[in-house]
Amino acid sequence: METIRRFRSLAVRGGLLLSAAAGAVGYVISPELGQGLLGGGITGVLAFWFLARQTERLAGAPREKAHAAAYAWTALRLMLYGAVLAGAYRLDPESLHGLLGATLGLFIIQGVVLALSLTWPGLKTRGKEQDPPR
Repeated sequence: METIRRFRSLAVRGGLLLSAAAGAVGYVISPELGQGLLGGGITGVLAFWFLARQTERLAGAPREKAHAAAYAWTALRLMLYGAVLAGAYRLDPESLHGLLGATLGLFIIQGVVLALSLTWPGLKTRGKEQDPPR
């Protein structure tokens, strides 16, 4: 359980750091792009945090409760995505730089999680010589 908490913590910190950096670089190109990247990045990290916390709780829950609880925060995450995309569209409805930035920002946490999952030493799988026979 501690590995999940450490992974979540590292992913959230890395996602926020990368979102801030992307927002700063995007702001140099276009203020709307930078605001969209930052807003989308923060929303993506927040949605990931909701999902990771729910996963931690489900790990110890009985099987009957796990199925229903898996979808408990899905509606909130989707509403957050919709709100940030609508707000980003209103930043710049002509050139859509804000919407593009928010869309890219929502995917920042996915890249961080992918990079962590490939390099995280606690998540290494066992080799074939350690697998039990079938």
